[in-house]
Amino acid sequence: MQHTARGFALLLSMLALTALPATAQDSVEGTWVMTMSSPEVGTVESEFVFEQNGSEVTGTAELQLVDDVEISDGVYEDGVLSFLMHVSMEGQWFTVEMEADVDGDEMTGEAYVPEMGAGMPFTAKRQDG
Repeated sequence: MQHTARGFALLLSMLALTALPATAQDSVEGTWVMTMSSPEVGTVESEFVFEQNGSEVTGTAELQLVDDVEISDGVYEDGVLSFLMHVSMEGQWFTVEMEADVDGDEMTGEAYVPEMGAGMPFTAKRQDG
């Protein structure tokens, strides 16, 4: 009986250790530098800092050419990150729908602005992964 309990404890320990790398890979938490290109403004780099609690994602962003940014409705599930970015430019607020496929420390996606009916592709790399 004691031998079985020790073996069970060892098995649980091994499972816990093997689960750690998968959990780290399944997270978008950290600092990301996003590169977005558009014909109107050229190439713009922005910094995002994401925090994650389960599938819920919150964060902050620093964008060039923008007065203020708020992030809401962030979700990361099955390798896909989506969130809304509320952006203030010259006194007007716009909502940008962000969605990206995440592969480790890199993501590729699209930023879609419903008010303009336009989407812009972007890429991002984690800086502290």
